[in-house]
Amino acid sequence: MPCLNGKAAVIRLIDRWKGGSGIEQERKAALARLMEEYGDSLYRLCILLLHDPHLAEDAVQDTMLKAWRGLEHFAARSGEKTWLTRIAVNVCRDYRRLYWYRKRLDGEALLEHIPAPPDAEPQDDEVLRQVLALAPKYREPVLLYYWQEMTVQEIAALLREKENTVSTRLRRARAQLREKLKGWDDDG
Repeated sequence: MPCLNGKAAVIRLIDRWKGGSGIEQERKAALARLMEEYGDSLYRLCILLLHDPHLAEDAVQDTMLKAWRGLEHFAARSGEKTWLTRIAVNVCRDYRRLYWYRKRLDGEALLEHIPAPPDAEPQDDEVLRQVLALAPKYREPVLLYYWQEMTVQEIAALLREKENTVSTRLRRARAQLREKLKGWDDDG
């Protein structure tokens, strides 16, 4: 379970960053709780956005560090999950902007490393392949809606888009997927 290893690594980084002994136990406990509760979900999202399990681990760690630094500024205008997901999406966007990232994508290798959600049944990965092939403006809302189980309103707040824009992108993505997957689930 990569995020639990990531949890220990982030706490060690924070200890070094803060000088170790002076770290506030409440903040450390809050971060540990956030990582325990949302770490695996953020990891899956980062894999889907970055197409690389190792880079996704780094992105989750960066997300938690940013959350740690901003913990006292969290105003609870949105839920914790929305706040952390927004940070993770922005970290992944920053990674994707980097030149070295754009030169090293291997989409087929990605599918071997995506952990299934705890309650998921084994299934054909063709739908996921097609979702990952969507343009980012369609892929992000689909991943957030279906894989992160966020509402249109939460996605709009996270992406800083209007709800109608998110709904339109979801509708267009569904249409593209319907066309690409035509005949995919036929038995005969």
